[in-house]
Amino acid sequence: MIQLESWVEEISHWYQNRKHDQDESLRNLILSVPDSVWGPKVTDLQSKAIACWLDGCLRVFHGLRYKEPVTAYQYLQLASGKLQASAIQPIADIELKDWSMKRLQHLTVLALEFCNQQQQSRWEEESDKLIESHVQFMAALGWNEPRKHDQGSATFH
Repeated sequence: MIQLESWVEEISHWYQNRKHDQDESLRNLILSVPDSVWGPKVTDLQSKAIACWLDGCLRVFHGLRYKEPVTAYQYLQLASGKLQASAIQPIADIELKDWSMKRLQHLTVLALEFCNQQQQSRWEEESDKLIESHVQFMAALGWNEPRKHDQGSATFH
């Protein structure tokens, strides 16, 4: 497995030299991201890596959305899955969880818009599944619920 420092060097090099014909090299970078990127504690290098990785997923999605819609959608799902995984880590930094949840909300909206723009009925079904799974995920985490800040004696609304 590639080390975090090497991966960040490679993605930085891609950004410096990118061209429209380099989709494959970006895909390879996205798929080879080291697990250490995802916390639980987040350093400045990890923060840069996460942001670059997510940006790469979105670039691949936008590059493929018309010519390879299924593959494009898979990159949105990959990004969503990684963000969900980082958000549910019990020992992850709260900042990582919060950042992941906010980006996950945006990815879900983007995925729904994408599904609704497709012409085949399978995409309508996918849209329905996406809504249901996102609602269940958010409910399971209770992320939008009021927080108890003093060991449970008061609830802030």
